[in-house]
Amino acid sequence: MTDINADKPASNSSHLIPQTLWEKLYLGWFLICFLMVWIGTWAVNKPIAVLGMPLVYVWCTSWGIVWLAGCWSFGTKIAADDAAIKGE
Repeated sequence: MTDINADKPASNSSHLIPQTLWEKLYLGWFLICFLMVWIGTWAVNKPIAVLGMPLVYVWCTSWGIVWLAGCWSFGTKIAADDAAIKGE
């Protein structure tokens, strides 16, 4: 069985801790988008009841699309960095 962290330093052997710049940026991107969608779903249930639902739908959908675009962008950068480290 191969170790997924063989190319990374032993001091940070956890795969849950972002180690490269792109991994750190992706984590920040995820947290911001997640909080924006969470705020939108909170707004549906609390201050903006029925009349604001289309507005909140657009808000959450937009942040979801932004998050997916970030997943694609950062994911390709991280994969390219991993391939460069492995020499592929």
